[in-house]
Order: sequence, then structure tokens, then C-alpha cells
Amino acid sequence: MEPTKTLWMLDIVRDKCGELIPIYAVDQTEAWIEAQRWAIRNEMPLPETATLIHFPNGFTIFRRTIPGTLKGEIDAQSSTDPGT
Repeated sequence: MEPTKTLWMLDIVRDKCGELIPIYAVDQTEAWIEAQRWAIRNEMPLPETATLIHFPNGFTIFRRTIPGTLKGEIDAQSSTDPGT
């Protein structure tokens, strides 16, 4: 059985603006690993003030639903890109 990945939002401040990056992970440890991968892909250090917020039930923003869980394997891009 494939593990269920839940939604974590990486909360960072960049250029004096807050930014939320969606990450899907099995647990908080995996979420931090995915956050580091996101930072590497975006060629920026992960700020020390970065936090992870868990949303296992998902939420709706601007009439678009971001699901709270994903089952099975997902590629690194789709785990951090809400547009896929």
C-alpha cells in the first residue's frame, strides 16, 4: 500500500513578502526534506525563519481547491507546484 502524503505549506519570507509553498509529504521530516529540495531547485537558501504548517484536510483559495492528501508516488515538481 502506498503511503498517503498530506499537504504542508512552507511559510517563508522573501523580499519582505510572505510566501506559501505547497509540499506533499508523509510526515514532517519528509516535508523538511522536500522544503530543502525546493530551496535547492530555486537556488536560494532556506531561511532560518521558515516554518511548515500542516493542512491534512486541504483548503480552498481563490476558488481553487488544494487537496489535503495524495496517495502514491508523485514527482518532485508536482509536490511543490500547485499548478500541476
